Amino acid sequence: MFPYPPPSFPAMGPFVGPPRFPPPPPYGSVPYYGGGIAAVQQQPAAAHVLPVQIQSVTAVNLDAELDQIAAFLPLFPYVVVDTEYPGTVHLPSPGKLEPDLTPDERYALVRANVDELPIVQLGLTLCDGNGNLPVVFDHFIGQTERAWEFNFCDFDVGRHRHVPHSVEFLKSQGIDFHRASQCGVSSAAFKDKLAGILEALRGSTTELTWVAFGGAYDMAYLVKMLSNFQPLPETREDFIAQVRTLLGGRVFDAKYMAENCGRGDLRGVGLRNVAVNLGVPKPIVEQPCLAGPKSLTACRIHTIMRMHVLSQDDVASHEGLIDGLQ
Repeated sequence: MFPYPPPSFPAMGPFVGPPRFPPPPPYGSVPYYGGGIAAVQQQPAAAHVLPVQIQSVTAVNLDAELDQIAAFLPLFPYVVVDTEYPGTVHLPSPGKLEPDLTPDERYALVRANVDELPIVQLGLTLCDGNGNLPVVFDHFIGQTERAWEFNFCDFDVGRHRHVPHSVEFLKSQGIDFHRASQCGVSSAAFKDKLAGILEALRGSTTELTWVAFGGAYDMAYLVKMLSNFQPLPETREDFIAQVRTLLGGRVFDAKYMAENCGRGDLRGVGLRNVAVNLGVPKPIVEQPCLAGPKSLTACRIHTIMRMHVLSQDDVASHEGLIDGLQ
């Protein structure tokens, strides 16, 4: 079932026994809306692994969650994104396979699909320079790291073009498109709030680093929203320039980094296999193949790539290079 809180009030936590006094908050923490505690001090590399909570975001809690994200950004300036969308209805010309396309031809397909198909989900994971995520203290389950999954209401399976097997796969992973249409986030509301956050940061000392894994579509959907839903730029060069202008800071593609680091076991494989080959710990509970968990995995991959696989000079040389568009 699609993980939405009820439309009129925040989701309740799991049932517990009689009330008890919560343990004291961890050092360097501040109150978090909803009764928890959110760490806002940069943490050293964790000596133990905390569970990660993927926070579902709908119209009910959009403002509160984006306000919290804005508060975290100065100390967790790595922003890792992943998107879900209803397939790709524009395909290569007959007789051509996608690996055979030029970067310009690949961008033309990305542009055609993103201009036509509404976004379904956006996953967002923040981390600091050591790869630590923001920590939230919950009175029911204790300390957890936090990532987010924004569920959008724009896509109408009965009205918009889509790839049926792609939509069925998303349903199999837990997306309820009917509930999404009722309770999901308007991409226009998300754009307004995110644009305000980014504008406020432009006058600060915080420099964001945007990351995706195979990020052509992820960056294209961000550009689409932040440009007020104008058609994407006609050329690949103009698109990459607009990514830099609208997002600010630096942009990296963890898939491009993995493909070009010299390790054969990281070439030509997908997100999960790259994670396994880099030794990214598997979650205790198997996660659905949706935007929130995928952004978290991409974050872990990027952290290992820049801290343990590539030199600082090599990392810098990958800035602005998006897989498939080079």
